[in-house]
Amino acid sequence: DILADTRAEMEKEKLVAAANASESGEATFDKMTMVQRIKAVDAVLDTDIRPMLIMDGGNMEIIDIKDNVPHYDLYIRYLGACGSCDSGSTGTLYAIESVLKQKVDENIRVLPI
Repeated sequence: DILADTRAEMEKEKLVAAANASESGEATFDKMTMVQRIKAVDAVLDTDIRPMLIMDGGNMEIIDIKDNVPHYDLYIRYLGACGSCDSGSTGTLYAIESVLKQKVDENIRVLPI
């Protein structure tokens, strides 16, 4: 499917760009603009989180990222089946936060609204 191939290629490009920026030392999360932070989080969500949510009939969107020293509060909204799933406030939320802490910044807190 052409759309799936295009999406996969775009995700690969995002990851390569993020890796290149990270290697050059210019892309620490605390020094990123809001747009860069959202793109960095979105890239990880697209590869590590959303595919699992979509398989279960759900999804999620980023509402906002607030700098709440020493944390970065990531506000999300669950979509589809995820909106009514009890796991959204427990196991799924913990998994999302753990992946983002590992791959983006250790000070991210994920807060569903």
